[in-house]
Amino acid sequence: MRLFFGSSLFIALSAVLSCSSSQKRTFDKPADAFVDAASRGDAETVDKMIATGQNLNEKNTYGYTPLMSAAERGQTAVVKKLLAAKARTDITNKFGWTALMLASVSGYTEIVQDLIAAKANVRYRSPTHETALILAERGNHTEVVKLLRQAMR
Repeated sequence: MRLFFGSSLFIALSAVLSCSSSQKRTFDKPADAFVDAASRGDAETVDKMIATGQNLNEKNTYGYTPLMSAAERGQTAVVKKLLAAKARTDITNKFGWTALMLASVSGYTEIVQDLIAAKANVRYRSPTHETALILAERGNHTEVVKLLRQAMR
């Protein structure tokens, strides 16, 4: 009986997940779709949006740009594409955080390195006086801390 229940639960969960992932998402504005694709690491959709001239720096409903969302979610390949397309690194979300801060708080070393190389402002302070370095230190992300300190020299 236990095996049957486990198998039934697995089948039911599989059905729910497959149905929800196949549903087409709708968005209120193009920036919402662009940010969603960036956050999911959907490089193909991001490439299409860049190619069609979608605004790289437009914020979605929640105040995020595609670069911020990709940086926060650790989507390295998408961050690289957006930076190559000249996405701005100095835009802030509604909390006053930049893409560099969002990557630093989660410890995404390669993304932090890419943002620094793209001339992200490592000295920027949010309205609450936080910096990418403070956020990286708080999370004990030693490699990110090292990169940020080197960039401040």
